[in-house]
Amino acid sequence: MSKELTPMLFKDAEDKTDEAKSKFLEIQECSYLSKNLGSIGLKELMACDCSEDWDDEKEMNMACGEHSHCINRITSVECTNKLCLCGKDCQNQRFQKKQYCDVKVIQTEKKGYGLVAEQPISEGAFVYEYIGEVVDEETFRQRMIDYDTRKLRHFYFMMLTKDAFIDATDKGSLARFCNHSCSPNAYVDKWVVGDKLRMGIFAKRLIKEGEEITFDYNVDRYGAQLQPCYCGSSNCLGWMGGKTQTDAALLLPEGISEALGVTRAQEKAWLKRNKQARLAQQDPDAIINEDFVKSLEVEGLNEHDVNKAMAALMKAEDRNIIAKIIDRVFLTEDAKLNSIIVRLHGYKTLSQVLKDHSSDEDDLTEKVLQILKRWPSMTRNKIELSQIEDVVKKIVADTLNDEIRETGSELLADWSKLEMAYRIPKNRSNTGKTENAARGSMSPLYGRAGRLASPTWGYEDVTEPTTHELPHSEVEEEELPPGWQQAVDPNTNTPYYYHSELGISKWERPTNSVPKGPSIPKGPKQSKVKQQPQQQQASKPKQKNGKPMQRDDDYSSEESKLQKLKEEQYNEIRQREKMLQDLILQSQQEAEEKKRLAEQAKRDKLEKIKQRRRKLEQAYSKSKTPPTKESVEAQWTKTLARYIPNMIKKHEAEIGHENVKGCARDLVKILASKEAKKETAPPKELDKAKVKKLKDFTGSFMEKFLLKFRNKRPKTEKGEGQKEQAA
Repeated sequence: MSKELTPMLFKDAEDKTDEAKSKFLEIQECSYLSKNLGSIGLKELMACDCSEDWDDEKEMNMACGEHSHCINRITSVECTNKLCLCGKDCQNQRFQKKQYCDVKVIQTEKKGYGLVAEQPISEGAFVYEYIGEVVDEETFRQRMIDYDTRKLRHFYFMMLTKDAFIDATDKGSLARFCNHSCSPNAYVDKWVVGDKLRMGIFAKRLIKEGEEITFDYNVDRYGAQLQPCYCGSSNCLGWMGGKTQTDAALLLPEGISEALGVTRAQEKAWLKRNKQARLAQQDPDAIINEDFVKSLEVEGLNEHDVNKAMAALMKAEDRNIIAKIIDRVFLTEDAKLNSIIVRLHGYKTLSQVLKDHSSDEDDLTEKVLQILKRWPSMTRNKIELSQIEDVVKKIVADTLNDEIRETGSELLADWSKLEMAYRIPKNRSNTGKTENAARGSMSPLYGRAGRLASPTWGYEDVTEPTTHELPHSEVEEEELPPGWQQAVDPNTNTPYYYHSELGISKWERPTNSVPKGPSIPKGPKQSKVKQQPQQQQASKPKQKNGKPMQRDDDYSSEESKLQKLKEEQYNEIRQREKMLQDLILQSQQEAEEKKRLAEQAKRDKLEKIKQRRRKLEQAYSKSKTPPTKESVEAQWTKTLARYIPNMIKKHEAEIGHENVKGCARDLVKILASKEAKKETAPPKELDKAKVKKLKDFTGSFMEKFLLKFRNKRPKTEKGEGQKEQAA
């Protein structure tokens, strides 16, 4: 234990960074063999709902930082400038900004190069991104053979997804020099960055200055061959890499185990109890202990592990793990926790689960639909952004499961009643501190840090109390028709568009200028209004005895002008209202027409699919006769005839060849008849369990046959047999 408590330090070790860099090609970003490798499968990027949080002392924006409640950071998702309301000030862009820790490469005694911290690294800190060539499984296996042929002593593969691997052998970053330890001070974690998954090395605990940075290869990395371990830890397993045969190689990653609510001690205890069974049943290429995951009796989520569960569910690929996390969400009935789950990209995550793992063969789909049905009602924005409605519609149309169809239909009916939240930004006073030249100049349309400071309009959204607008820099990047501006709804992270002069807003991006309605009189110009007092002064009679002389027509003239001005203003308001109503009606008609066309297209597509199915079914019915009980029995007869004779051949010496043939024929006939009653055709090869049942049945049958056979034999034959045995 002393070695873990007082790690060896290499403060004075010679810096070999430049020398180490000559051994490979350093690249700044992962390169991909194909564009789909490492993708998360979501069409829409995920945005948080954070806003600016300025620290006056540090002169920086702390939003989305380490101690924030940023839903992206909580679920291991990086914010992007395109969507994040904080723009380039966002603190949750460590991969994109390459905010690596200060490290150097040294030469170790037995392990080759190693990576050492130049400064203390706090627990949970981002150390470095693991960069390399992202290849598919076929290329990965080819390269393993190639590197083994080249007799490379070190290996640099890391699994990104079940069918994508990072190879940092020839191209990579300094992260490739992190060595293995059975008691590591760092770990590897997947993060969603844009539309890709990326691997980062994070500090598991406080790493001291001069301490070597290590993680567990058996859990996190793939190697071409088994190698001895020189980590020097008191609990060293002695080996690393290879075919992942050790128990440690099958341990769940830390994020996954926490999401499932299990501890390392529980997992190791299970492995110890079930070692023999695991070795017999586990797939040699498995990367987790599947039997252990299936055996778990999970409980509902609590406030401490809901974040871990949603982060793991977003990135998990193994169906067994996904099913267990869904079970935990399904068992979570607390309304507050369900609201948190929804906020943590709940709809997008479950939409992806349904898209990738829905099936009629298990209850995963039914549970996900029940979870969605239980979630609190809200505006329609989250439903449309997650695209979950289309996924559920497809499931309802394709499923043969009546319960899934019924639940999905009820869910779609509930969603159809929800309304979109249209809104116009309210007035925001510029209460922030004065901006200096470095942050950009101020304009009438923008407040502090370039955020919109719009005037108060007469029409406001009644569904949401507040809004966040896009940063000035982001608004300028979008070219909108004259008069239109863009903002973002904080509760749904949905961009919307509004016209400040007309006081209207819409979700669809405007492609043309605002349609012109009836001409609007501009009313008297400001200069004309300002000239009125001078005109009145000029038209006034000269004073007499210090008092102005009044004319009879003065009062009526002023009253007439005032009345005319009021009429013009009233007409202007009426015409504006009419234009607004026309625009709202036009927008509604466009939305309804767009919805009608989309629904018609879906109906047409569904009808084509149904027609194609009907044609295929008709073709099948013409070309093939549906299997009958007799045909199934014949198939089983053929299959069983390959197994049964070999099982009873050992009795041929006692009962003779013809009797063995007869018994085999009877056994095949009996068993084929039994299987045919199930109306299920035999597989190409019988599994071990089925073969064992056949052996048990044939053994029982032959025992009865042998008993009858021996009783029917003549006594003389029995006597001769006894004499032969005595001799």
